[in-house]
Amino acid sequence: MQVAIVLFAVFTATMANGAVFATLGLFGRELGLGEFEVGTIFASSGVLFFLTASSWGRLSDRFGRAAVMAAGLVATALSLALFAAFYAALLPYAFLGLLAARIVYGLFAGGIQPAAIAWMVEATPRERRQAGIGLIGAAVSVGSVLGPAFVAMLANRGLAWPVAAAAMLAALAALTMVGVREGPRAAATAQAEAAPVDGLAAYALLAFVMVLGFGALQATTAFYVQDRFGLETEAAIRATGFASAAFAAGAFLIQAFGVRALAPDTRDMMALGFILCLAGIAGALVARGPNVLIVAFTVLGIGYGLAQAGLMTDAARLGGERRQGLVAGRLHAAMAAGWIAGALSGTSLYGLSMRAPLLIAGVALALCALRTALPRVRTPSAPPT
Repeated sequence: MQVAIVLFAVFTATMANGAVFATLGLFGRELGLGEFEVGTIFASSGVLFFLTASSWGRLSDRFGRAAVMAAGLVATALSLALFAAFYAALLPYAFLGLLAARIVYGLFAGGIQPAAIAWMVEATPRERRQAGIGLIGAAVSVGSVLGPAFVAMLANRGLAWPVAAAAMLAALAALTMVGVREGPRAAATAQAEAAPVDGLAAYALLAFVMVLGFGALQATTAFYVQDRFGLETEAAIRATGFASAAFAAGAFLIQAFGVRALAPDTRDMMALGFILCLAGIAGALVARGPNVLIVAFTVLGIGYGLAQAGLMTDAARLGGERRQGLVAGRLHAAMAAGWIAGALSGTSLYGLSMRAPLLIAGVALALCALRTALPRVRTPSAPPT
């Protein structure tokens, strides 16, 4: 039951974020906000995730995972409620208000996933750890798909309705965290909290490069679909939606079922994952129609799901019994930085070539595959106590 509560929290936070992504652009256009202003609102949370995720991870080590997740969910609910209020009021000068609402989310919600991953690592036996971390990724994938779908179901009532409903769901998820019981955790000494985690920097760099590639793709996929296949706007949106859903579905299926059934070595998971990602990118580069692109994105999603689960599980070795939150927080911060760098590089270079973001992703993931093929970063040693 507690596993279900934690997964529901992660799913709800991801779905709520997807509701904002699906509505903010349309609302901004309705109010006359420029692309830079809308982009600034979106980017603010990524920057804050990068700055705060490590701190939230450390706080979850000290005060507990449930408290950090509950705080993030409360902030998510408040942020969404503010978005819904601005949507309903149709204020002509809403930029600063929307930015403030997004900042509330960015300041607190960055701890949800690191705390959930740390809880799952501690709550599952070592031999099932890969499957447990995979379930967190699966919850994220489902939330990413259902967030926009949730908006589509309620959008006929106005943009405020789906966002307000997502706010209530986030508040409900925060309440359910009361039911999460954590085992006794030895308090980390000041020496242990201050000491660096040997080998973590290499994993953080790998996470940064991996997500940089996907960030370059995510920000430009709609442009590529329209320009590559010469589609009208409506058809391009539909094809992009199918491709994004195929990616999320591939990641969900492999993380929810494949990892549990196969239980591969973490290094094998990463290596196979990056190889599949490269195959997916190659398919996207040569695709002659949207259907082939959708298949390529499915392969890409499967690869990403394997690589992410393998990376998080392998890095969890470094946290010992007292600093799983710190490890997960540092990796989450690296991923946030990678997404920002990828989105900026992809959109900046797209004007030079529509294939540039795919090539960026290909180079980034090839580097990840090469690094995974090398010997382990270090031999695990007991963390300081």
